[in-house]
Amino acid sequence: MKKLLIAPLAAAVALALAGFVPSASGTATVGSDDMATVAATANCKSLTALSTVHVRKSASTRSTSLRLWYKGTKGCDIKGVDGGSYKNTCGIDSYHYWRKVNYRGTVGYVPNVCVKYS
Repeated sequence: MKKLLIAPLAAAVALALAGFVPSASGTATVGSDDMATVAATANCKSLTALSTVHVRKSASTRSTSLRLWYKGTKGCDIKGVDGGSYKNTCGIDSYHYWRKVNYRGTVGYVPNVCVKYS
């Protein structure tokens, strides 16, 4: 009985994480940027965090931290972006390239030097 209740909930959560939002007509809609994120995550290029790092809302150290990505755990690469510079991060003095990632359902940005393809 419990399995029957969990499956619809899991499907609803997966749709919400993918960015599907019910419209007034009752059908789900998704923006083009969200669709690209869903497609990229489906064809996941696995990344591993080299140290514990903040997954941020935008490619800037001043951006809101959405969650922590823990050292040694895996996530999905979506795309690389040029963003705000960061200093003394993951052993690099100064750099400005970020990765848009999906880490356990959270889509955000991490410094490029803090992840590696795995």
